[in-house]
Amino acid sequence: MKITPKFFSLLTLTLTLILSTGLSAKSMKEIDAAIESSLTRFTTEIQGGDTYLEAARGILVIPRMWKAGVLLGFEFGEGALIVDGIKIQYYKALTTSVGLQVGVGSKDLIILFFDDTAMDNFLYSSGWEVGVDGAVAFLSRGAVGAVDTNTFKDPIVGFVFGQKGLLAGVSMEGTKFTKIWPDTATEIDQEQEAIETFNERVTD
Repeated sequence: MKITPKFFSLLTLTLTLILSTGLSAKSMKEIDAAIESSLTRFTTEIQGGDTYLEAARGILVIPRMWKAGVLLGFEFGEGALIVDGIKIQYYKALTTSVGLQVGVGSKDLIILFFDDTAMDNFLYSSGWEVGVDGAVAFLSRGAVGAVDTNTFKDPIVGFVFGQKGLLAGVSMEGTKFTKIWPDTATEIDQEQEAIETFNERVTD
């Protein structure tokens, strides 16, 4: 990629926006409330949602993933892994991409683990990336408004949805999940390091 002064100006603007808004850590109370809202929407607006949740070994919920960027796009959010109704670990999700980004918006991400080994690999990793550390089968809207039903053959199944239900054709490839501990210590330094590493890779 050819690096120009204009590119660096846009990059600086993007990083300033990201670091000054989206990467400020939320409290546990705020994250928990957003998770409950996301799960309620999932079960009431998406036909078959309850069935998926009941069958899952673990439920990872990242509500309100926020998107921003110009030439470098970022999507990020905070949520938790739920096992047997208990939030056992909180996570930060971060996606980075190169290319013109259009608009600013948010979406909810729910990933269901149907296999103990797949979930343990996620839980005990120091950082888990979609498409690298595990494959996620993302489901889209079916013909009559329900989710597609050839499902439980996959150990990890994902759903991305917005205000109008499930989003089709959405890829979360490259999304990385790292552990956070809300109300104790923020993970700002880790996220800044992740962005700097990404920036170095792009400019090489």
